[in-house]
Amino acid sequence: MTPDILEPKLRRAAILPIVQPRSVDFVLSLVEQLAEGGAEAIEIVLRSEAALAAVEACRKRFPELLVGAGTILTSAHYDAAVDAGAQFTISPGFLPAVCDHAKAGPIALVPGVQTASEVMAAQAAGFDLLKFYPSEPAGGTVVLADFANIFTSATFMPSGKIQPSHLAGYGRLRNITSVGGSWMYAEGSSDSIRDRVAASLQAIRAARG
Repeated sequence: MTPDILEPKLRRAAILPIVQPRSVDFVLSLVEQLAEGGAEAIEIVLRSEAALAAVEACRKRFPELLVGAGTILTSAHYDAAVDAGAQFTISPGFLPAVCDHAKAGPIALVPGVQTASEVMAAQAAGFDLLKFYPSEPAGGTVVLADFANIFTSATFMPSGKIQPSHLAGYGRLRNITSVGGSWMYAEGSSDSIRDRVAASLQAIRAARG
């Protein structure tokens, strides 16, 4: 899936649950609840031995869901994600060698940025859809609002320490596609995962107007 096709799909999805793959069964159970709540896209991070198998299993079990692979640190990670059936990939940073490799590949890579210089470097390399990470520690909506005025062709997928109370602020920004995080299934809430997903979607879509 190319960036020009991916970007509107992520904007429609509004949120991007970031899934830590403890096991394939854990991921399938969690993703089922996320999808029932209205999630249209997920990111499975490549941080365990189960990650690639989880990507493959989700593609088979949930064909209507947009499934991405995150924590792409090397070209080998990108290739493995492609082989597992990921429809897009996400990196926490901008590494020219990995980005150049992905540009020749079949699916989009969304590189991570935090500073204006990194945005400029990424755009010069041909990437306009970017991950803003870690969002809240890096200034969150304040920084992204400034970026909207400077980098008019760039769009961002913020993630990192984002909480439900922040969602409306992100939703009001025109340069945000989808907001990523794990608050939808974090422990300590009495609300169901389905309800948290639905509430998150409502918060962002209401803010967008």
